[in-house]
Amino acid sequence: MSPESLREMLKRSPYIPFRLHISDGRHYVISRPELVFIDGSVTVIGIVRDSASEFFDEPVIVANRHITGLEPIIEAVAAN
Repeated sequence: MSPESLREMLKRSPYIPFRLHISDGRHYVISRPELVFIDGSVTVIGIVRDSASEFFDEPVIVANRHITGLEPIIEAVAAN
């Protein structure tokens, strides 16, 4: 997946949380766009254990070529 496609999802206004799917079957829920950092070949996702914290506890580094899809979380949209 291109870094530009991911950047577009992160900059949507209003922001819509989404699942980022990886080629090995894992997925990550991206509910806080400020904790995702995109480079040309990799994306760093900050994993937060305490939702009240403004800092992430653990970074996950994903090669952009292994990102297989971005899925908006419809429940979050319906709640707004």
